[in-house]
Amino acid sequence: MDVRRDAGVDLAIVLGAIGAAWILSRWVVYPALGIPDYAPLMGRPIVGFLAAWWVLRRRGNSWAMLGLHTPSPIWRAIVLAVVLYLVDLALSGWAVPALAQWLHPTQRPSFLGHLRGNALALAAWLSVSWLVGGLCEECLFRGFLLSRVEALLGGAPGAVATAIVAQAIFFGSLHLYAGSFAFMYAAIFGVVHGVAYVAGGRNLWPLVVVHGLCDSAAMWRIYSS
Repeated sequence: MDVRRDAGVDLAIVLGAIGAAWILSRWVVYPALGIPDYAPLMGRPIVGFLAAWWVLRRRGNSWAMLGLHTPSPIWRAIVLAVVLYLVDLALSGWAVPALAQWLHPTQRPSFLGHLRGNALALAAWLSVSWLVGGLCEECLFRGFLLSRVEALLGGAPGAVATAIVAQAIFFGSLHLYAGSFAFMYAAIFGVVHGVAYVAGGRNLWPLVVVHGLCDSAAMWRIYSS
């Protein structure tokens, strides 16, 4: 019972921190800086990651216990990363047009328009891709939130599957600023990475690398367009 109670408290703290960062960014910081409402709210995964880190330290745990450690055997992590990257490529090629046909997303000006041909901006956004997208989001959603939802459910049937879906919904909600299309695609991405995390021995590094590569490829396409 204590484990489930602690998991619930941990979830409340981290989700509350993410919510507070969303409110502060959306209604205070971004309006003050003149940043459009369709810009990514990057403070949320960063604050969530830091809150989760604090919770882990408070419990005497670390990110290493959730999978941020050297994978063993290394060949399995490499195979998982290659397979996951290919799955993500196939997903983007299939899910993007299918979701677009279903949801008819509204076209908005690209917040990253300044990236085209701008090498300095590319370097900055590549750093964001790896530190925020790759590291923070994978540790926060696939590592922390998945494990805490699973602990909250205890030994209930389907606890792992429910935790995978729950963290994917949380991850998708992080992209609601860009509309329902972005939410659905991010949620599917979250399910795929959640399954890979559990099936691959719960090591985070293959997921961090693949997420960073996917985001970097997207930045490069905008830069070179």
